[in-house]
Amino acid sequence: MPLQSTDKKLEDFTGAVIKQATDEASTIARELREKQNALIGAAETQISAEAEGYAKAAVADAKAAAERRISAKRNENKHTVLRYREACANEIHHQVQQRIAAFTASEDYLPHLKKLLAKAIVALGYGISVEVFLRAEDAGFADELFKSASGVSLAFSEGKFSLGGLCVECHAKGRRIDMSFDTALNDMVGHVSELTGLKMGE
Repeated sequence: MPLQSTDKKLEDFTGAVIKQATDEASTIARELREKQNALIGAAETQISAEAEGYAKAAVADAKAAAERRISAKRNENKHTVLRYREACANEIHHQVQQRIAAFTASEDYLPHLKKLLAKAIVALGYGISVEVFLRAEDAGFADELFKSASGVSLAFSEGKFSLGGLCVECHAKGRRIDMSFDTALNDMVGHVSELTGLKMGE
């Protein structure tokens, strides 16, 4: 076989092998790029999903933490308001007690008791027997009160109150009118939230 022909065949064979190898390398490279792109895409999708999940979790945690702080602050404020209301009630109670004590020690107190008794008698009616309750310190006013009333039969007893005023009870009618300063003061302090303009839940 001529040398030239052999070289030509060898060149053709080598070229074919190289081409095949090049084609295979190109195919492999293309497949690798596709796999790489797929892996990168999957990784990016996973990272995005995880980042979104972390963001949502962080937002949820932050929201929960904020709600806990708000709830704690709300409870703290409520307790502050309650303490303030209690302090107001105590202060009002103390001040009113002092004013009542000064009033019951004044000359205006007996005329006031007579007016209270007259109102109670009008409310209960005439021609009946009533029992008038006074605090122990006011027992000395019984005679004056007895003289000031008419149209009813009066009996006097010691009442279970200490600040002053009086209670009138008609046993026959089953009615009792409480005009004691103790009850009036307790009723007033019971509405301290309205007096101070403070209400829970605001």
